[in-house]
Amino acid sequence: MERTVSKFREFVWGLYDFADTIFSMNVVSLYFPLLVVSDLGGKDIYVGLGNSVSQGLVIFLAPLLGVLSDRYGRRMPFMAASVVLCALGTALIPVFAVRKSILGVVAFFVLANLFYQLSLTFYNALLPRVGPPHRWGKISGLGTALGYVGSIVGMILVMPFNTGEVFGVRTPIPAGGRVATFLPTAALFVLFALPTLIYFFADEMRHRYPADESEISPLKKIFETLADTKKFPGVRRFVVARFFFQEGVETAIVFMGVFAEKVMGMSDSAKIKFFVVATTFAVVGSFLWGRISDSMGHHRSLVAVLSGWIVGLVALALFPTKAMFYAAGCWLGAMLGGVWTTSRPYILHLAPPEMAGRFFGLYSLSGKAAAVTGPIVWGATVLVVSKFASQIIAYKAAIFTLAVMIFLGLMILLPNRKYFDGGNPF
Repeated sequence: MERTVSKFREFVWGLYDFADTIFSMNVVSLYFPLLVVSDLGGKDIYVGLGNSVSQGLVIFLAPLLGVLSDRYGRRMPFMAASVVLCALGTALIPVFAVRKSILGVVAFFVLANLFYQLSLTFYNALLPRVGPPHRWGKISGLGTALGYVGSIVGMILVMPFNTGEVFGVRTPIPAGGRVATFLPTAALFVLFALPTLIYFFADEMRHRYPADESEISPLKKIFETLADTKKFPGVRRFVVARFFFQEGVETAIVFMGVFAEKVMGMSDSAKIKFFVVATTFAVVGSFLWGRISDSMGHHRSLVAVLSGWIVGLVALALFPTKAMFYAAGCWLGAMLGGVWTTSRPYILHLAPPEMAGRFFGLYSLSGKAAAVTGPIVWGATVLVVSKFASQIIAYKAAIFTLAVMIFLGLMILLPNRKYFDGGNPF
């Protein structure tokens, strides 16, 4: 569906990226892993299992709900419900943290992360309605950039609830420790998600998606969608490749805060400074990769991004000094912006926009399958290697496994070049 350019529409769509990364940075990357490992004395594997269980549920639910959204021609009721349930799960984490219940903390993280991830399925599927195809890279880049701005804003706004200060400046908010960060994170997530929800709810009421009126059951439709990938060359290879490279990327997001504390010996304030710097590079990278993707092509851009990830992770594994940690963090921040920016228009190039709900369900399927295995591989690597070597060696080995995962994804992806050099394949 061809659309005219509306910068306001693009901005309102991208504002959800601003909102959801407040959750992903504060909960997934920062305070949940540290709460479990450092405050409650749990192992890395507990964090890995919490992420894996939630992502495992997404593997089943994302394609199913994607098909249902196509069936009813509606995205927004599913997205809004996901936002509310994510915020609810986040707000309930501290209830069990104060009781020292690791099981309760992990269980409500599973709930929050499950619905956060599901919300992205419907959010991504809105992209064809935001602007014309020749702007998908730029629009995706705008959303990704706003997302990283959101993660910086979210870290800074929530920091006083943890430490009582912002970068050494005292605030009126009393320090409550990591357990006090979850409720304000949930509130900020909902607050900044509202403009996107309200705008696109109204838009969907005026212009509903064409409903899929087939009589095929949703579950059967999922398997039909998998079979349909044969009709659209390159989709299946991209889905498999994404499983591997997303395995490395998602796991790095989850455990980089733990790596910073256990290997680099950084305090929470120092970690937040690091994340702010790295995320600033992600903002810049998102804008740049959006433009590069539209001009150089989505395939070549994604290959370049994945190559950059491999270089950064290998350098960090070989030279885990503070200087390298900051350098690699800035480099990988820019590459992280590129992963999301190039992946969304990549799959839209390979499949027709009217099937966006179904194919973004598969897009989520591959990424979430990766997020099931990646954290377990990290936790198992640290657990096993630490029995034979130092903690630092164990974490270096875990970082290196991420580079291997991304390399495998890159090798699988490379043959897809022929579907981009010749234009749209369908």
